Amino acid sequence: MKRPIALALAVCATACAPAESASDTPAHAQPGQKEQGAGTLATSEANAIRFLEQATFGPRRAQGTGPLPIDSVEQVAAVGITQSITAQFNAPRSTFDAEATADLSSQFFSNAIQGEDQLRQRVAFALSQIFVVSQNGIPNPQGTPENEPRLAMAGYLNLLSQRAFGNFRQLLEAITLDPAMGTYLDMANNKAFKANGQPVQPNENYAREMLQLFTLGLHQLNEDGTEKRDANDELIPAYTEEQVQAFAAALSGWTYASGTGCPTVGRSNPPSYPAPMIGCDANHDSSARRLLRGQMTTAGAGATRHLTEALDNVFADPNLPPFICKQLIQHLVTSNPSPAYVQRVVDAFKSNGNGVRGDLRFVVRKILEDSEARGSTAPSAQQPTYGHLRSPALFVTTAVRWLNGTLDTTGGKDPGAKLSNWSRAMGQFVPRSPSVFSYYPPNAPAPGANGLLGPEFAILDTATVTARANFVHELLYANTAANAGILIDLNTVPSAPTDLVAWLDHNLLHDTMSADLQLVLQNSLADPRAGDTTRKKKLALYLTTLSPEFQIQR
Repeated sequence: MKRPIALALAVCATACAPAESASDTPAHAQPGQKEQGAGTLATSEANAIRFLEQATFGPRRAQGTGPLPIDSVEQVAAVGITQSITAQFNAPRSTFDAEATADLSSQFFSNAIQGEDQLRQRVAFALSQIFVVSQNGIPNPQGTPENEPRLAMAGYLNLLSQRAFGNFRQLLEAITLDPAMGTYLDMANNKAFKANGQPVQPNENYAREMLQLFTLGLHQLNEDGTEKRDANDELIPAYTEEQVQAFAAALSGWTYASGTGCPTVGRSNPPSYPAPMIGCDANHDSSARRLLRGQMTTAGAGATRHLTEALDNVFADPNLPPFICKQLIQHLVTSNPSPAYVQRVVDAFKSNGNGVRGDLRFVVRKILEDSEARGSTAPSAQQPTYGHLRSPALFVTTAVRWLNGTLDTTGGKDPGAKLSNWSRAMGQFVPRSPSVFSYYPPNAPAPGANGLLGPEFAILDTATVTARANFVHELLYANTAANAGILIDLNTVPSAPTDLVAWLDHNLLHDTMSADLQLVLQNSLADPRAGDTTRKKKLALYLTTLSPEFQIQR
């Protein structure tokens, strides 16, 4: 068994906070507010860099003399956070192609490096780790004309990106009826009858995971994301086993779309992934069932009406906003948001200002514009507990994008596959999560951190931390990256040691580099064994990207 790491990374959530600054106490920023301390929306470069860390797969500098890219530091600093978010909402959408030569994992990383719709991709990636479908969980029967796991997963990933800025209720229904989800969690062909007409209890798999992982969580929550407790200081379940069975019945009768329509009682349609599933009343439990908060489904209704009632019921539950909003904050900004931060985002989920519940576009904007996310550094009082360990995928893409990485696919090269292999070695094989609990659970603790959450630490051990170092070394020193079509530009990095350290501090650490790390870099670059100018650049990049100060995104 791999032992947990006993390195600085294991405790950096509490021990590696940058020095406090008196100017970092923010007021709650409002759209259009000018920069004052840390509560900024019109932006210094350091604030722009922090925003791009949260809203993209890594900041990058503008190159050349043309128009500034919307995902560049210079553009965000020029137009401010609010306008940058709007531009990202309107960027052309990256998609997945099941028929392409490159695997979906390769396409994911190619889109992450090159796609203009960085925020949409980041939100879709977060959603894919909440509403989990794994490519490994889709069978590929012999004799089928296409690769069914790729076809199913491409459609599912495209669904998430398409609806990333839509309404949560519509997203929940689209996910529920997606054939990839239908296969993965047994929603498809979930029949209430055998072929002879004998009633059977419908499969509870999707209903259970929908309640536990996709909408409510296990325990009742306050609106600020903290857990409720009863008079005996015990956690209160968010739902009961009887309610799981009620949802399973209400969601029964759905099958894969087919040119022949619905099957007869007890029969199933074969897997088909291009279209949403269809409701078949012949295999649906039409009885009235008690859902959450005492609400009943309509006796004698069909599959479509019961699905609408079930999803409306869970969408209206008070547990849903804090459960979903806290996870979105964790994926984009920080693993341990304050209850006040969660509450503000929950308020946005409950109403977008026009009485609309579940407007994800509004929710994402509120997450990124919040005072706890904005400014050149994290709020002073929160710095010891702020941020999150960069997940393997984000660690790879951020390093490549900072070095103006470009991907060359000529001559049969597949740079996305190389990027994917690096992430896989670190414990994150996109889009093949090992279970419905994703790559790591959202409530995983940070080791040795006194109860703080650190989800990404769940896949950090002696093997994967070594893989992180191997990735950076291979990217900078080996020929394999370039041979695979991953081209980085070290000319973006200054040559003079003093300028080099300042560049790394300003860009990779948004002006928060500790005196200890500065001293390590200065001494290393002054050592005669450091080599020529190019090797000194690589050495400084290697040491900085592997430092806890960079590994923890703040």
